Amino acid sequence: MTKRITLSVVLATAVMLIGVPKAQAADYCIQGVDVLAPLGINVTYVGKGFKLPKAGQCQDWSGFCSFGCSPDNIQTGTACTASDGSHVSFVITTAYLASNRQWDWIRLDLPTETGSGNTNHLSGGIGDTHFYTASGGTCSPKTVPVP
Repeated sequence: MTKRITLSVVLATAVMLIGVPKAQAADYCIQGVDVLAPLGINVTYVGKGFKLPKAGQCQDWSGFCSFGCSPDNIQTGTACTASDGSHVSFVITTAYLASNRQWDWIRLDLPTETGSGNTNHLSGGIGDTHFYTASGGTCSPKTVPVP
């Protein structure tokens, strides 16, 4: 009888553990302000489930631009943290519905997660570059505007 109860407890515990979803990483936001625009062009990039990589490592970026970009966009890229842990660099490509492409390079100093970046935009064969200040951190309802 004791063996049957012990086996039942073990099986019930295993089922409960398998059924418990793993904790997911929070979304990571990068906010940028165009330093050359008269009023500043603000953008917010959202990396879904993204976590800053450890020193000397890289992490894939997958997300979208939630504010300051054309709708229907998808982002992919990579972020790598310097081997001394002093900064993290991002290369992010944004693809838009109208076949426009945008490439961003962003460097955030650590641990402040502030820095700068540039956007290289190609639309119908016409390109332009914008430079901006940037800051990053875990997304919150305040940093991800409601569409």
